[in-house]
Amino acid sequence: MSAPIRIAAVSFEHGHQYSYLRAMLDLPEIELVAVSEPDPELRAQAERILAGESTGDSVRIHASHADVFRADDIDCVSICAANAAHHDLTLAAAEAGMHVLCEKPLAITLADATAMVHGCAERGVTLATAYPVRHSPPVWEAKRRLDSGELGAIRAMSLTNVLGARPSGWFIDPVRSGGGAIRDHIVHATDLMRWFSESEVAQVYCETEALARDIPVEDTGALIEVFDSGVIGSCDPSWNRPPNWRRWGDVTGRIVCDGGVVQFDITDAVIRVTETAPETPYREVSFASSMNVGLLRDFADAIATGRPPCADGRDGWAGVACTEAAYESAQRHEFVNVPRFR
Repeated sequence: MSAPIRIAAVSFEHGHQYSYLRAMLDLPEIELVAVSEPDPELRAQAERILAGESTGDSVRIHASHADVFRADDIDCVSICAANAAHHDLTLAAAEAGMHVLCEKPLAITLADATAMVHGCAERGVTLATAYPVRHSPPVWEAKRRLDSGELGAIRAMSLTNVLGARPSGWFIDPVRSGGGAIRDHIVHATDLMRWFSESEVAQVYCETEALARDIPVEDTGALIEVFDSGVIGSCDPSWNRPPNWRRWGDVTGRIVCDGGVVQFDITDAVIRVTETAPETPYREVSFASSMNVGLLRDFADAIATGRPPCADGRDGWAGVACTEAAYESAQRHEFVNVPRFR
């Protein structure tokens, strides 16, 4: 077995980093070397996770991201900062010769996404986009069946990626997030439809508004995406489910083919517990394999073997392009062409 890939977790502003941190600690292919987080509360939460692990005391804790980029014993980083910071942190890592796994969305402007893809390529480092949903067992099985041809050609796709009406903090700050539910959530659904159909999005129609709460970004939206292949996909990325909705969120899909329909729900491999006591919340216990483990394992293997990751920087760029087109469509109330990577 080759030596493990040495990684640092950079920023915990996006809560996904805590899940990635646990996956890093579980994988023999990965050695967690350091974490960095300027916010003392977020850093303390990471320290509590590390304190519960046998190898946690060997991990360096930094209050500055610059300390990570100056290190000479780190091969790669996982970046989970607020969306607006992805560009600068990614290019700082690339300049230091470190491979990058960047949380979605890749960037908040197409110019930033383009600079990130080109900057990493020019410095010879891998840029992977954190699309863990590709590694969910139900999604992987759907992809296998679609690729096998057993259901024939895809004719239509309908996906959701929704949350309860509760995002807060930088997620609803348009400067740091770049938008609301559209920016945050169409990327997973759009990425899966691109992946399933092996086709790029040609046009987007989008309607969106803040309807569930009085916040400065949109929380409700609906999209129609027309693919180069002629297939039409729809997407609900809303943050508008009730606060006591039984799921933290979801990614569901229905893919209609010539020879049948395949459906999936990544949160459905669970047992469900509902008690009579009104103060006891609804609970679900998952038995699904961790898609975050799959994401980190793929990233480590891509670095070790030199192959592209399952979702690379170009895939992240395509998500940003579709998001930009969606916002333009919502302003114009008409279909908008999606830019192509040059």
